[in-house]
This record gives sequence, structure tokens and C-alpha cells, in this order.
Amino acid sequence: MQNPHQLSHAQRALWFLHRLAPDSAVYHTGVALTVRSAVDLPALRAAVTAAADRHDMLRSLFREQDGQAVRIVAAHPPVGLELRELPGRTDQELRAAVRAALIEPFALEWQGAFRFVLLRRAAADAVLLMAGHHIATDATSNWLILRDVLDGYRRITSGESAVTAPPSGSYDDYVVREQTLLQSPRGARMEQYWHRVCDGAEPAEIPTDRPRPAGSSGVGSSYHLDLSGDRVRGLRDLARSSEVTLFAVLLGVLQGLLHRYTRQNRFLIGCPTTTRISPDSREVVGNYINTLVFRADLAPGATFREAVAAADRQVKSGLGSLGYPFELLTRTVNRPRTGGGSSLCRITLNLIGAPSGDPLLRLLLDPADGATAEVAGLHLAPFELPQAEGQLDLAVNVRQSADTLAVDFRYDVDLFDPSTIERFAGYFTRAIDAALAEPDSAIARLALYGGKEFSQLLAYGQGVPASAGRSRRRG
Repeated sequence: MQNPHQLSHAQRALWFLHRLAPDSAVYHTGVALTVRSAVDLPALRAAVTAAADRHDMLRSLFREQDGQAVRIVAAHPPVGLELRELPGRTDQELRAAVRAALIEPFALEWQGAFRFVLLRRAAADAVLLMAGHHIATDATSNWLILRDVLDGYRRITSGESAVTAPPSGSYDDYVVREQTLLQSPRGARMEQYWHRVCDGAEPAEIPTDRPRPAGSSGVGSSYHLDLSGDRVRGLRDLARSSEVTLFAVLLGVLQGLLHRYTRQNRFLIGCPTTTRISPDSREVVGNYINTLVFRADLAPGATFREAVAAADRQVKSGLGSLGYPFELLTRTVNRPRTGGGSSLCRITLNLIGAPSGDPLLRLLLDPADGATAEVAGLHLAPFELPQAEGQLDLAVNVRQSADTLAVDFRYDVDLFDPSTIERFAGYFTRAIDAALAEPDSAIARLALYGGKEFSQLLAYGQGVPASAGRSRRRG
């Protein structure tokens, strides 16, 4: 064992939450691929070990020493590749087995924060899963790990050495930079900025189907919506004509919808944002995520165009204070985090960029595309993982490709029925259509309910059961 390493503020918060609910999978993450060719199992095991040799986070354990949470780097990875044979299983049974492997609790103190599992139905029919706990990884890190495992597999099966040089930077560098910033005058200015953002504003929240429990179970689900064609072109055209980003348009529309739906004028929503800014962090595995809090101040007569312009200003101002940890903000504004999430932020919006030319990255970022790729001599296809469900009331995650926007509404099942989130997704679509058709119209004029929903409301009022919502919808 080496000397203990200090944790970042995000890691400390995740350690606290892990101690509160060690069996919870709400902060598990991962990537998976369908493997449609025979796998050289010893080579794959050696490739996993080589990746752990390169990235010390894969060899890390998380413990408390002298009352302080620390990271201990072991000389060897605490876990390797596990093979689970599943002969004759149906697709549904395979999906269930992969999900079960993803949500298995992590014993961070002695097993670390990662697991690698090959779930095999036949010699050329398997799923390769890399699961991790967010205390040690993020989406970029997941891709880096899987990339290095497959590159090591290619080298080994080609008779080469899988040993590669470690990254030029380390996660310790990031922790030191964070500490240095917080002790500087710039860090003090960032703190003052975020206090001004939060002052007098409450987190946005939509009406729930059940009372909010004292503590969240961490169980969630998702509703999926595809935006395509004229809607996507219209959103991008509105961004260009307004000289703002697509994210600012989506943020403005979502804030406008929340204003119309909840009647809140001043509220906060969050945006998970990468802090992987320094060049020497680009190849480092670790948690490089911070949540920025955006404040909506919408007057009763505000228009969609005004909401989009205000959102753009929020984003630009917020990025200037990106380095101030969200977890520290919840304490300094005296709104501590609980097992059910932060009282600063109950709804988030996240936009994931279009996949690059990298075939592996395309498989991971756009699993619904159905594309396949030959990587490291293996025939690979996407395998979509449900994850990050139940962390908050509602997380709206948008994945963009050339022609579509895939929107996942991930929600807390303690609070919402599926039909409620389906209706909210429909309201989001109507808000987009209204913003595109009449961007200078008042948000208050947005008609949330169509003829079918009016009929449903009347049916509810007369005691007639209404039909349940569908599990998927295409816009």
C-alpha cells in the first residue's frame, strides 16, 4: 500500500453518501458493449490488468483514516475480469443480468470502485461490462478505461506488450488545484458569485404524485423521447439566429416550461459540467464533474426569446466560476446535501455532444444508432445501460447526433408515476414547438393541455379511469 491520497470535494460528498447507503446503486455508472465474436479470455484478463497498471484509480480503495476519508492506491488491482456464463438466456434475461451486475454494491474499502464482467451466452455472443462508482470515475473516464482495455487486448493478441506509459497528470494534481483555488482570492470571488446566484431562489420542482419521503430510496426509472426532423433543425436555427449555443436554447425552453408549469418565477436548476480543463487531465481516470446552478428570473410576461437570452447569460457567467465545488456551495449557503439530493438542485439538464469519428466513442454515445464496429479484432455493437436514475427528482439528459436529439427523462420513482413524466415530456415538446413557432410570444400563453388531456382530466373528474401512459414516445 502507498501513502493515503486526499479526496476532492466531490469525492468526499460521494463517500458520505456511500456511508449513508452502502448498498445503493444510485451513483453507479458504467459502459457496456455487445461482443459478437469469440473472445480470448486470458488476453482480455491481461488487458484489464494492464489498464489498471496504467490508471491508479482502478487500483484505489476508499477508507477512513484518523476520521478522514482518503484514497489508498494498491500495488495490484483489487478485482480483475469476472466471467459469468449465461447459456441459453433470452435477450430480456441477458439485459436483467447486465443490470444486476451494474447495480451490485461496491465494497469501496477493500474491492475498490470498479468491476469488469464478461456475461457470455455463447462463444461469439457476450456483453462486456465495465461498472464503476462515481467516486472514482465519470463518463470520459469510462471511455478511457474501455479504450485502454481494448487497445491492450489488441496488443496482446498481436503478440505485443500491453504496457503503456501512465498519463502525464494525476488526479492528485486536480485535488491540489482545487485546494489552491479555494484558498485564493479568486476562489473567494467564485463563492460570492454562487451565493448571489442562489440567494432568494428555491430549487425548481414539479408537482409530485406522492409526498416527498424523509430519505430517497435511490430507485429510479427513465422515459425516452426522440426529437428529429423539423424540431431539431428549428432548434439549431434558433440557436444560430440568436447567436447562442444549442444548450442555451434547451435551457431557456426548459426554464420557460418550468415557469409556466409550476408558476415559479425565480428558481434554480443544475447542469453537470466537466472540470477536465487542464491538458494533463485529459487521460486521467477520476471524477471530474461539477454541477453548475443556473438561476431563472422570469417575469410574468417573459417570452421564449428572452428566456433563451437569459439562459445564455447564465451559462457564460457560470462557466467563469466553474471551479467552485457544488458540494462546498451546498454547505456555505447552508443548504446541506441529504440522502435525497441537494436542496439547491432537484432538476438538472445535460447536453452530450455528438459522437466524434472514434468508432468506440460512437458506440458508447449513440447506442440507439444500431451501428457496429470492428475494434481490437472484435465485432462490437452498442449495449444501452440504464443508469443515473433516481439521483434527483428529474434529470433531463439530451444526446445529440447529426439529425436527432435523444432525450432521457430520468426520475425518482418515490415521487413520480411513469404517466406523470410522460406528460411532462409532452409538455417539453410543446414548449419547443411554441418557442420555434413564436419565439417572441409570452411563455404564459403556452398551452400545456391538448384535447386528449382535457378529456382525460374530465374523465378523472367524473371518476372514469384514464388510459395509462406508454413507456416510450417519439416526437
